[in-house]
Amino acid sequence: MTIEVSVIMITYNKYPQNLYSLYALENQTFNKKKMEVIMVDDASTDRTPKLKHYRPPFHFRYIRCEQNVGRSKAKNIGVDAARGKILIIMDAEMILDPAYVEQHYKLHQADPNLVVTGCLRHYNAFTVLDRQFNIEQVKLLRQLNRQKNPRYRRLRIQRIFRKYPKKRLFTKRNVARLKYKKYAYPAPFFREIIERHGTNYEGYHLAYIFVITHNISLRRSTLDKVGPFDEGFKGWGCEDWEFGYRLYKHGVRIVDNPKVSVYHQEHPRSLGAQNKDGLINYQYFFTLHPDFEVGVQALCWIGKNLLEVNDLVVDYKALARQYEQQYPHLIQSFLLMFDTILTLLVDDMPVTNLLNGSETMRDPQWRDAFLAELNQWKASGEYPNLLAHLEWLLSK
Repeated sequence: MTIEVSVIMITYNKYPQNLYSLYALENQTFNKKKMEVIMVDDASTDRTPKLKHYRPPFHFRYIRCEQNVGRSKAKNIGVDAARGKILIIMDAEMILDPAYVEQHYKLHQADPNLVVTGCLRHYNAFTVLDRQFNIEQVKLLRQLNRQKNPRYRRLRIQRIFRKYPKKRLFTKRNVARLKYKKYAYPAPFFREIIERHGTNYEGYHLAYIFVITHNISLRRSTLDKVGPFDEGFKGWGCEDWEFGYRLYKHGVRIVDNPKVSVYHQEHPRSLGAQNKDGLINYQYFFTLHPDFEVGVQALCWIGKNLLEVNDLVVDYKALARQYEQQYPHLIQSFLLMFDTILTLLVDDMPVTNLLNGSETMRDPQWRDAFLAELNQWKASGEYPNLLAHLEWLLSK
């Protein structure tokens, strides 16, 4: 029977969460004979390799990387091995709603030019107790424990931590009965944006940020059109956004599926290291695509939000269309300052003196032309919001 859907799971030291994810895939309503799951193990040092013996009701392939190759390469390995017309790319600690595969498959049959995300009905769930959870995770777990259980049935969290470094909360049967929802809480991505722009992200020019490979789906032909994940990204973050940006630039519609839920299983994490990786990778993203829609996110690291920066994209595009010949230095100045902001942040330096932040802007001839254009723009009174933000940057 023809494989219609390939589910690509990348994993690194996520056992037993990845086992729960596989159990959830066994519960899919989609025809399992037409579905395959490819698990790419990026050199895990935990018990993940034992999953090579896993025998589910769907086609299953375990691929192990003997050395850590990184998130992009691991995804590309999975894509290369996939046989399905529809690709679902997910992190191995994600639990998918039983209707997930069927729902996404139907969406791609109705419209072949889609990438479907799972951001609005995104939850975090505790399925394993781990002694290495950070303080915030323990606090959330205790809160859920109080809310969801009568006193006599509550987990004795501290007692479990003293006895076990890691303790499973559920069995395979529990997963089939969706018991993991007991310790789940809503954690949607970018809820304010979806509330304003809807699940089709109409009028939102940074829709690529929703392409988060916690879970996405697209046609194989669509991926082949834009190319694989860029393997220049190191560590955590942004390889999926860069992939999403290429989809966006190729005119692929990015939409959310609000009909099915997804559950990200909690695991120990260090946000400090991830934030630093994210900054470095975002700067690399901007070098690949030195466009306003990419660089403008630098402002989010210095106090602006994603709704504000979308408004700036609208104004900037209109300004560039109308006055590209009249204001070339002004238009260029935004990109130069975005690059300077990212460089300063990566180097742990204060974001100041942006007018002198690049060699181009320090050039006296360039600066004179820029200031003349700026005065002309001020006199025109056009695009006041964009102008105000430019002056805010210049005042730093």
